[in-house]
Order: sequence, then C-alpha cells, then structure tokens
Amino acid sequence: MSNACKELAIFLTTGIVVSAFGLPIVFARAHLIEWGACALVLTGNTVIFATILGFFLVFGSNDDFSWQQW
Repeated sequence: MSNACKELAIFLTTGIVVSAFGLPIVFARAHLIEWGACALVLTGNTVIFATILGFFLVFGSNDDFSWQQW
C-alpha cells in the first residue's frame, strides 16, 4: 500500500533535485551565469545530495540504531 503523504514528499523531493541540477544548466546556456559557476553549483549539489542519501542509507533501516528515534 502507498501512503499519500509519502508519495507527495517523494514527488516534491524529485522536483527539488531536478531543479537543483537543471536550473544552473539552463542559466548557463542563457548566459545568465558562467559555465564555471554552473560546474561549481553542480559539484556542490552532487556533494550535498550524496551526503543526504548516504545518511538515509546508513540510518534509514528499521533497526535499533535509527534516525527516527532522534
């Protein structure tokens, strides 16, 4: 079964992640920002999202040591 709140959260998170990677590329192609700045933003996004993903992979399991207990 699917939870409506969880589905909405996944949908909004997907929109944020796609925007975080897509908007800098669109801005660089429109010459609103330089390509070097675009590369820095994309690198920063990769680091941040990989860190968040790693956190949830490590602490997201349903065991005794879980982030849900905080």
